[in-house]
Amino acid sequence: MTQRVAPELTFSPLPWQVEPWRDTAPVMLLTGSAGGGKSRLAAEKLHGFCLHYPGAMALAVRKIRQSMTNSTVLFLEHAVIGKNNQLVRHFPSKRRFEYRNGSMLVYGGMANQEQREQIRSIGKDGSLDIVWMEEANGFQESDFNEIIARMRGKTAAWRQIELTTNPDTPSHWIYKRLIKGGQAHVYYSGATDNYHNPDDYITSLESLTGVQYKRLVKGQWIQAEGAVYDGFRHELHVVEPFAIPREWRRFRAVDFGYTNPFVCQWWAIDGDGRLYLYREMYRTQTLVEDAARQIVELSQGERIETTICDHDAEDRATLEHHGVPTKPAQKAVSVGIQAVQARLRKAGDGRPRLFLFSDALIEPDAKLEAKRKPLCALDEFPGYIWQETRDGRPNKEEPVKDNDHSMDALRYAIMYVDAGAPQPAGETLNYDDLSYARGERRTIWQR
Repeated sequence: MTQRVAPELTFSPLPWQVEPWRDTAPVMLLTGSAGGGKSRLAAEKLHGFCLHYPGAMALAVRKIRQSMTNSTVLFLEHAVIGKNNQLVRHFPSKRRFEYRNGSMLVYGGMANQEQREQIRSIGKDGSLDIVWMEEANGFQESDFNEIIARMRGKTAAWRQIELTTNPDTPSHWIYKRLIKGGQAHVYYSGATDNYHNPDDYITSLESLTGVQYKRLVKGQWIQAEGAVYDGFRHELHVVEPFAIPREWRRFRAVDFGYTNPFVCQWWAIDGDGRLYLYREMYRTQTLVEDAARQIVELSQGERIETTICDHDAEDRATLEHHGVPTKPAQKAVSVGIQAVQARLRKAGDGRPRLFLFSDALIEPDAKLEAKRKPLCALDEFPGYIWQETRDGRPNKEEPVKDNDHSMDALRYAIMYVDAGAPQPAGETLNYDDLSYARGERRTIWQR
């Protein structure tokens, strides 16, 4: 009589998943279009390693820990490990799964020093056997290097870092180091390789356009054609968070939305005039009054000089009613884009004048995450592109009005600080474009 195997000890891979399941290379990259089953394979392999090798130390990590807790951990618990699995116990307060055989699967983030310290303290000596870096394009190369330094576990004869990601730009360190540099075994997959996908999911993907279509459907590592901010570089403009000195100026920028995201950005200005986006709210289906309460709460203990806003009078009044004083934004698009582009360029000391904290996002919007929509400014930068002319060339006067809510707030912020930016020839900005609160100097730029 054949003995039945418990369901939690089996995994039925898709045809393309068989080879990477057996792969024992030190680094394995799973990439390609959305919906191919990359994350499922990585999660199953992580869980399978813990079951097969007693005493294993495994890590599942995303750049932002909230993303891990709100999505990946739920996926692990319900779809992979199983809620009622008698071999594994979940301890949310410790952020880990403990296996009956002594293995442990810890989860966390690497967005700031506190999250990094949690990872460094895993186990008795910080050593790891297997790691899954989910949404790997959100990590910096220094994060990857830190994980490599901890791959010294001895539970099995092999150790592995699994990276799962949709394609990004060809300038990304993953593409340059792991794909072109050959430092990983690379496996590609697409939505049509996963027969578990419902038909309407494939149809939904096919409705994407532009760079999203080429990356999420075609699985291509490409630069957005006609990118508005083609000078933006993750390795140059994204920095690890640090304690902002109390004497630095601080302000906020808001772009209103409900169906579209409500965006609030917190900015700091250092003594040399460099700008740092250190906190960001990016949320759909949020009433302005609810957002205002959280803005006030998150700003406790900070000296915020003002909040630069989109011009909706009712929404501004709601913010002010809840203790968030506002000023209307300078909304001239062309001159604002030029001001942002100028700050992205390197100054005389070799550094740009615009930075974003790697952990600026307060919390990912689950609805946007499920739809694979941008979740913050970092996500919007690569896909913010110019409209095309009839002959297919970029019209460098009109950006595409889609997934640009953080880009609008960012432009308001830069214009608030750099109001003296030069106006392009042939354009006139009137008082509606450059409106200020009563009592402040008004300016018209004309050429």
